[in-house]
Amino acid sequence: MRMDQNRILELKKTALEVRKDVVRMIGLSRASNLGFSLSVVDILTVLYFYSLSLNPEDPKWPKRDRLILGKSDAAPALYAVLARKGFFDREELWSYRKLGAMLQGTLDARRTPGVEAPGIGPGLALGIANGVAAACRADYSPARVFCFIGDDELLEGSIWESVQTASTLRLGNLAAIVEVHDREPGDGKGDIGLPKTAAQRFEAFGWKTIVCDGHSAESLAEAFSLCGREKDTPLAVIAKTRWGKGISSLENRNMKAPIAPNRERVENALLELEKEGKRLAEEMEE
Repeated sequence: MRMDQNRILELKKTALEVRKDVVRMIGLSRASNLGFSLSVVDILTVLYFYSLSLNPEDPKWPKRDRLILGKSDAAPALYAVLARKGFFDREELWSYRKLGAMLQGTLDARRTPGVEAPGIGPGLALGIANGVAAACRADYSPARVFCFIGDDELLEGSIWESVQTASTLRLGNLAAIVEVHDREPGDGKGDIGLPKTAAQRFEAFGWKTIVCDGHSAESLAEAFSLCGREKDTPLAVIAKTRWGKGISSLENRNMKAPIAPNRERVENALLELEKEGKRLAEEMEE
């Protein structure tokens, strides 16, 4: 079933507002990497505002769907989405990484409503997701478990051990969302990061795979809807994204050379997003 065009535009508008919040909070903290957070905004927006079954007023609702975030660089994007979804006051974003604040650089499920698992090292999140998915199944819960994985994590052996375990346990309520950036030739990671290569690796372990556009609401929603359809088969969604999506000065830079979020660059980024917001508003009125 195709997504209604008005719904697509609403998700685009929400993603745009989330990007503005990410730029503001990182600019205020002068910490974190804008490019890595901005690239995942569309994925998280579709998850939280369309695909996941959640109750922000009851963050521990037993039947809720879960997201386990393995890509720690994307924490600011997750915080911005959770705030806009209503898990906590949006004002908390402006204290990001300050001493004693709710929102820190490392995810903490004990202090942040909506966060399902602590921030951990690369390649370990899928193991946690396996345990959560197995527990949900044992409790006869309809909950689905999504695990977000950065393409750098595909270099970790622990990921593939967890991939094999999920297949062995037949965790049909589990989906791995693998974000894949375009890589430069000769950087040592190009072959493993390619969408086709990543999909083939998951398929070799018995997973169902789908490659989609990580910035297309319709493509993402269709991919996420496949989670849980096959009772005994986990799903791998290979999402192709662009680093720094939404900010031209970031999209056209090498990922190895992140731009420091100083005041001028933050203001320019917000101006660019405001222009896109006006264009989108005109499109919604047509």
